[in-house]
Amino acid sequence: MIERTIVGVDGSAKSNVALEWALGRERFRRGSIVLVRIVDDTIMAGDYLVTERTIDAARDALSSQLTDVRRRHPGLTIGSELVQGDPSTELARFSEATSLLVVGTRKRTGSRLRYAWSVGTRLATKAKGPVAIIPEGEVSTSADVVVAVDGSVGSITAVQFAAAEAAHAGGVLRAIHAWQAPLAWQDAYAPEDDFLTSLEESHRQLLEDALVTVTARYPELTIDRQLVHGTPAWALLDAAREAGLLVVGNHGLSGVSRFLLGSVSHTVVLNIVSPTIVVRHDTDK
Repeated sequence: MIERTIVGVDGSAKSNVALEWALGRERFRRGSIVLVRIVDDTIMAGDYLVTERTIDAARDALSSQLTDVRRRHPGLTIGSELVQGDPSTELARFSEATSLLVVGTRKRTGSRLRYAWSVGTRLATKAKGPVAIIPEGEVSTSADVVVAVDGSVGSITAVQFAAAEAAHAGGVLRAIHAWQAPLAWQDAYAPEDDFLTSLEESHRQLLEDALVTVTARYPELTIDRQLVHGTPAWALLDAAREAGLLVVGNHGLSGVSRFLLGSVSHTVVLNIVSPTIVVRHDTDK
């Protein structure tokens, strides 16, 4: 259960969109929000040095923003923190299993390689809890939630999270499981039609099994089960264009692997089209 929302703010258009999304999500939950502003003092921050004047300016900007948000949302508990350091590292320190980290990202233009290690992507690999990445631009007003289902433990965690979001928002949970037939390297080894039918039914059962728990927990929730024959990441992105939220799972691995998103999650984040939450499954639990 999410008890606190942490929003990375810096005064940019993308961070303002992320903040408004977080405020909208919390409006009817009456939860708490913390605005975190990072004074970036890393070598990648630019050619300037962080001075007392820089820190004072950031503190004043954060105080002004906090005052404005509290005025517009008197029913919410809203605080702020000013931190100096690397943005992704410092934001990750606020992460807990019961908190949601929210950051904005720019519109995708030009080569997508430049977005491979955005703050949102780095947070998704190192945070202890879920991370919401909100793209700059118009955000759908739909309450529907799309979730990736692949049968893994990480996917089950994502389904449970997505179901709670959809139930609270009053939307439809659109559970998508994409599958592909085995590659036929030679015509002589092409799978028979009955094999493909059997394989499709196996995938359909996988989708059903993944939804058993949330169906029982949220009996009033409408669930749209979608079995898609195609590439998982692109099936999710297509469905997410009209939805209010996309939820995908992360490995939750340890060691070096912990700093890598799965191929599907990484492709989704790289080509983000709607608010997306990456949910971590912690194998240490």
